[in-house]
Amino acid sequence: MRSTRFVATFATLFALSACGGEEPAPQAPPPPPPPAPTASAAPTAEAPPAPAPKPSLADLIPQTLKGIGDAFNAHDAKKIASYHTEDCAVLDYGGPGGNSRDDVEKSIQGLFDTFSDAKSSVLRVWIKGNVAIQELAWTGTMTSDFMGVKATKKPVGGLRVHVAWFNDDGLVKEVHEYGDAAGMMAQMKGKAGAPPVPTLSTNAPEIHVAKSSPDEDKLVDWLKTVDDAFNTDDVKAALATHADDADAWLNFTGKPAVKGKKDLTKTLTDFFKTFPDQKWTSSNVWGIDGFTVSEKTLTGTQKGKLGPIPASNKPVTWHWLEILQPNADGKVQHAWLYANVVEVMMQTGALKAPGEMGAPKAAAPKAAAPKAAPAPKGAAPSAPPAN
Repeated sequence: MRSTRFVATFATLFALSACGGEEPAPQAPPPPPPPAPTASAAPTAEAPPAPAPKPSLADLIPQTLKGIGDAFNAHDAKKIASYHTEDCAVLDYGGPGGNSRDDVEKSIQGLFDTFSDAKSSVLRVWIKGNVAIQELAWTGTMTSDFMGVKATKKPVGGLRVHVAWFNDDGLVKEVHEYGDAAGMMAQMKGKAGAPPVPTLSTNAPEIHVAKSSPDEDKLVDWLKTVDDAFNTDDVKAALATHADDADAWLNFTGKPAVKGKKDLTKTLTDFFKTFPDQKWTSSNVWGIDGFTVSEKTLTGTQKGKLGPIPASNKPVTWHWLEILQPNADGKVQHAWLYANVVEVMMQTGALKAPGEMGAPKAAAPKAAAPKAAPAPKGAAPSAPPAN
């Protein structure tokens, strides 16, 4: 800047001397100095990191199931209840059920108090969306009195199916339970012909996760054709939906699986005589990985014997859980059915009060655990055990 002004002054003097002292034209004022730097603004605080994405139900459901199973085998009823919503609804067909987390805790604690060494293991699981269906085995020893029955120190146990619905946080908000209460009472009393106590599996359960494929949607439609055939009250029509070498297992009969068309014909003929006006209605149906799992209701009049239970001529509403696996020809290949015969006994008068609950008078042959069908190709990997 200083050298610039010197040059400008020297040039002015040179012009004056050259022009005989005439005043030069006024010069433009020098440019203003640049503004002083301002203090920089305070640095803005860094935004907090975005919260981690919420786990999906596909992740939460196996965690909840494992937590419940671990808590059951640790006899921690409060922990089991913590995996349920405050207003969780429990429908135990033929049993008391419950309507809250507290009811869940009290019910489970009562079981632990009665069967001090109770344990469980899962056989199979089906998962679709916010629903999980578990087939499980449990065992225990009757070490305390139960519903008017004195402690007998007898081993008890059986197979059950639980259908659970989960909320977005992975907590159980509703569960439907299917088991054999009459068989359990027969075991506790040491009745002859009581079903055998199952051996708990040490293997990882068989897991089936829905793929939301068109084939699974077709399975839902296929099941309707099976139900329609049974609602015709025509044994031949019902049999036509089964493969010639099909097998079917019922949890309350105390018998191994029925195999082949000859035995299936006899079983269905007897059942249709017991409920000649039977009507089957499926309330929930899931197509999952080559299986159909459905909750259904049988309504009808018990006009014939149901095992050792005499005909009552009374109307019955009976809840069932049915697992079917069709073959490549669209015929039923394997069937597993769960229902609580106590539900019928209570409606027909065969069972007058919970404290009097027991096995039917006639001895039933020993039961055999259902044999799981081979997992179809592409089945999902096994998940941790749960209750």
